[in-house]
Amino acid sequence: MHRNSMEDLLQHQRRRRWWWRALGWLTLGGCLTGVLVYGWGMGEPEQAEPAQKDRAVSRARVTVQTSLEAAHRPLDVGPESRDEPGDETEQLDDAWTQGEPATMRGTLESHRSVFAALRARNLLSAQIQPVVDATGDVFDFKRSRPDDEWYVEVDSTGTITKFRYQTSPVDIWETVRNSNGSYACSKIKVPVERRRTTVAGTVEESLWTAFADSGAGDSAVLIDRFSDIFAYSVDFNRETRPGDRFTLVVEKVYLEGEFLRYGRIVAAEYLQGDGDVHRGFYHENDDESGYYNADGQSLKRQFLKSPLATTRVTSQFGQRHHPVLDESRMHRGVDYGAPTGTPVRAVADGTVSYAGRKGANGNLVVLQHANGYVTLYAHLHDISDGLHSGERVSKKTIIGEVGSTGRSTGPHLHFGMKQHGRYVDPMEIDAKRAEPLGDDERERFKRQVVEPMSKQLESARRTPSVEAAKSSESEEG
Repeated sequence: MHRNSMEDLLQHQRRRRWWWRALGWLTLGGCLTGVLVYGWGMGEPEQAEPAQKDRAVSRARVTVQTSLEAAHRPLDVGPESRDEPGDETEQLDDAWTQGEPATMRGTLESHRSVFAALRARNLLSAQIQPVVDATGDVFDFKRSRPDDEWYVEVDSTGTITKFRYQTSPVDIWETVRNSNGSYACSKIKVPVERRRTTVAGTVEESLWTAFADSGAGDSAVLIDRFSDIFAYSVDFNRETRPGDRFTLVVEKVYLEGEFLRYGRIVAAEYLQGDGDVHRGFYHENDDESGYYNADGQSLKRQFLKSPLATTRVTSQFGQRHHPVLDESRMHRGVDYGAPTGTPVRAVADGTVSYAGRKGANGNLVVLQHANGYVTLYAHLHDISDGLHSGERVSKKTIIGEVGSTGRSTGPHLHFGMKQHGRYVDPMEIDAKRAEPLGDDERERFKRQVVEPMSKQLESARRTPSVEAAKSSESEEG
């Protein structure tokens, strides 16, 4: 990647951050000015003529309206900009015109592909498809989301010479046209800094509120990753109790000195009130990566403990009084209460044997797994796009959303499991662990990871400090 291209990217991102800050201050200043003028007008002596008050109110309205209009006009971020010394405003085109080169930029709209977005700018399908294909070899467009950014350079013949797709400030893919007419895509390496910090807390009501009360920003991301580490050993839906304690060492990613997002959790600990201790340490080598306990045993098992990250169990496996049929029946599964739209995960690698509407089950997905296991996910609000019978899915793949279709009294997931054709209690399954680290690798793991990280976890547990940075390193991410 050429240095100029990287500088252009960083300058564009700085311009966006500066623009939004300026917009906020300008809007606030205009509103305050309007309020002051309005207050002055309304503060006229009681004997003032009504016409004077009307004029004061009109002046206030004009001031506010003028300020808002000015705030929404494009800002000049030329050479005088403090954040952008010497940078000129980028010249962009609305669409390609035959015989003229063009440079265009846009954001992905909801329910629209990047192919359609480029087609709407007058580019020909025959010119777009090779670029999308080459980019798709490196970036999975199934991961595209609304507001993803794209940038394209086109020559006078309508041929795309450069295409860039961006999902975050540090996740950028660039596709360029080679001299032989083919296209090649690569991920741009954006320089970032990673600092390690600790987060610790105690459960009082729920794990969600405990993470929020810990003071960590973006606690939803942290709890999702934390619960994912222990997804094979702790069911946070039913095993969380007041007094449980959590501690983690996590990376914070900075771009040009500004906090961007949380990175990887490198060590985590969950202490349950009944004395159970769960610890996980991240380790990677040339062959594999993942989380292991202090003895080098993988935390992964065949099945996740729950198809939902963190919710609540509303009905367990066994005999119960059916809320709709008003009679005692065997409940061949576990019900998880959760808001409509909550993502539902496949609890293990498998193959879809059914995906569609099925009587009292409503929207139903059935997965076939190894060792004679089958899992069922019922009452879904929606089934993931493209999920069909015969498709292979990986563990943790989102297969649908919690809903209330079929015979249901409210939003929940009915999760069932069979082994060799017979229903079993999903909560009682203790599946086989993944392979542990080898002897030599385990010794290195204990020396380089477990020992230093255990000391850091212990220190954070004694003196919880959310923003106690432990180390810092720069890299390209």
